[in-house]
Amino acid sequence: MTPEALISAHEFFTYHQLDVGFMVTLEEQGVLQTITIGQVRYLHHDQLAPLERLIRLHRELAVHVEDLDIVAHLLERLEQTQAQVNQLQNRLAFYEPTSRP
Repeated sequence: MTPEALISAHEFFTYHQLDVGFMVTLEEQGVLQTITIGQVRYLHHDQLAPLERLIRLHRELAVHVEDLDIVAHLLERLEQTQAQVNQLQNRLAFYEPTSRP
């Protein structure tokens, strides 16, 4: 893993004005994985977008940090279902006639 792909967890949570307890709770729930190098915790850049989404849910919809894992799981299932619907619609469009008399 390249250092360019890592972001300091302390800097990220300071930027978003969140305390370390928020990060610890998300780690305990399995929603967030950090990488520890020396005594510094880092986040992989792939986790930033989903993490920022959870932060917005926490702030804008007042979702408790303890419930964010449930919301994250439901959002993931919703996205999977939507992808499956899109795939099925594409397959159906292949079999439907393109022009009607």
